[in-house]
Amino acid sequence: MIGKIKLKNRPVLFFFLLLLNTGAFAQNPYELAGSATQDDCGCYTLTNESNFTKGAVWNKNQINLSQPFNYAFNVFLGCDDVGGADGISFVLQTSAAGVGNEGAGLGYEGIASSIAITIDTYTNGVQDDPDYDHIAIQSDGNTFHHSIYNLAGPVAVLPGGDNIEDCQWHVLKINWQPENDLMEVSMDGHLRLSLTKNIVQDIFNNNPLVYWGFTAGTGTNFNVQKVCVPLESKFVLAPHNNSCVGTSFSFADSSTSYGNISNWYWDFGDGATSNLKNPPAHAYEQPGVYNVSLNVKGGDGCLSDTFAQTLTVGAYPNAGFNTSVTPICANDTVAFTDATALNGGTKNYWYWDLGNGSTSSLQNPLPVKYQPGTYTVKLFVNTKENCPSDTAVQTFTVGRAPQIDFTKTDTCSNIPVTFRAKNNSPGIVINKWLWDFGDNIFSEDPVATHTYTSGGTYTVALAAQADNGCDADTVIKAVRVYGSAANAGSDTTVMLGSPFQLEGSGGEIYSWSPSTGLNNTHIASPTAILYEDITYTLTTTTAIGCATSDMVHVKVFKGPEIYIPTAFTPNGDGLNDKFKITPVGIKEIFYFRVLNRWGKVVYTSQSFSAAWDGNLNGIPQPTGTYVWMVAGKTNAGAPFVKRGTVVLIR
Repeated sequence: MIGKIKLKNRPVLFFFLLLLNTGAFAQNPYELAGSATQDDCGCYTLTNESNFTKGAVWNKNQINLSQPFNYAFNVFLGCDDVGGADGISFVLQTSAAGVGNEGAGLGYEGIASSIAITIDTYTNGVQDDPDYDHIAIQSDGNTFHHSIYNLAGPVAVLPGGDNIEDCQWHVLKINWQPENDLMEVSMDGHLRLSLTKNIVQDIFNNNPLVYWGFTAGTGTNFNVQKVCVPLESKFVLAPHNNSCVGTSFSFADSSTSYGNISNWYWDFGDGATSNLKNPPAHAYEQPGVYNVSLNVKGGDGCLSDTFAQTLTVGAYPNAGFNTSVTPICANDTVAFTDATALNGGTKNYWYWDLGNGSTSSLQNPLPVKYQPGTYTVKLFVNTKENCPSDTAVQTFTVGRAPQIDFTKTDTCSNIPVTFRAKNNSPGIVINKWLWDFGDNIFSEDPVATHTYTSGGTYTVALAAQADNGCDADTVIKAVRVYGSAANAGSDTTVMLGSPFQLEGSGGEIYSWSPSTGLNNTHIASPTAILYEDITYTLTTTTAIGCATSDMVHVKVFKGPEIYIPTAFTPNGDGLNDKFKITPVGIKEIFYFRVLNRWGKVVYTSQSFSAAWDGNLNGIPQPTGTYVWMVAGKTNAGAPFVKRGTVVLIR
């Protein structure tokens, strides 16, 4: 597998090496030849901007061609396309030293018993080079394309482009599959060449042990030509990236290098470190997310980029749950809610046993109803990190709610009425009663007496609770309260011998007494003819009784006449505060006026109940004598006019 990483600001490819020779690595795995120089860790300049130079870098560790490999490198062919030359080669040979011819030889020409992937950036007609930057597979140090040593190609080194001298790094990948005698060459992820050949037999005389390296050359023209070989840190984590507090993780180094690895630098993310290749198993004491990283150092002193994996260490959940009602009674709708405590990690699994044969995998199961009995509800919780809880268990008894009723009777206002509660559930003890009489009065007695102060229809409710904590369904009944409110009307004055009508109300049945002057004593508004003052008493009752009484005083005057006081005192003491008329035998008032000493009207009205309070537009008028005038019509239809004076005293 190949992926991009960064090494000292240079894009580098990391590689997966399926096999390296099992022999010991050299302390410094690379041998330089010719003009080659080491730039920094893993990167080499094969030729500089000089003509007729050649350079090579060789890995001093043999590889075994009877085993597959998959190598990847970064290559840089320079920046001068027109005047640049000549190219580089990846070479397999039987020694780890030397360099071939410069110029068109690419530093490879002349290396016998070898095979090379050549990247040629200059057109040499004598070698049958195409007129574009090309790649080929060639053998035995021969770079002529028309010869028998040209095994594959040449083809354009970049698909869809003629130029690789573009100041860019490119990915060269070589894949060898000995079981198929197949060599595949890719550039920047695109397959460019494929060769099927038994190279161990045909090139290396049945010797599978070879060395690999890179060569490059310049001639009259030149370019800077470079190659980078990576060092990759990597490790395998077991059992997986998520686990629980106290679980031990094992870390196995799987770093790869073309040379030896001299040092390992582990950081477990919790302050612990190790310099062993394969450190002992490590357990985390606290839940959390940890970043485990590894760097390795090669034998040449180069340090790899950091390889890291994230671990999530979860806590074991403490399973628990709540119920929506306590106690639980028959036919209650009960909701169970998860109350599991978790100090670290993520809950992702719930298993409920609801005790009635049903189960649920929801975090909060749908509400359920229970019949009377004893039930055991269980909850098991697991986490994304596979940290299981203990099972939370709650056992509860579902009680039976009592059935209740009460007796009631319709009543009269202001008469006490008794309400009696009834327990219709034998075997269930009720220890709490609550009456609501519908008029904001309450009682907790099973037998309660209550008095309504006014008539009407009242909604009476009775609630109860048994000693098992279960509430009865509330019983609601309407109680009719009958009430009379006798009203004989306002005290009045009448004209001697003139018929007038009383105005009674407030009941269903009426009775006036005494009967003097009345045409009917059993109606609400009888007609009376009087010759002297009298006080009538009106008694009203309902169909079931409920009697009330009221009185009205009637004063008899000769008439027609209007009786008016000679003075009044509007001082707010409730006595003679207003100046008013008392008409007797008068059918209609045309006007009642009061004028001050200058003839200005300070009060006027057409009402029988007219009364002056001594003010004009809210301003108290001064003490003094005022003129009054009144005009109207008698009961017989004759006009009536009268005037006089009144004294306002303050």
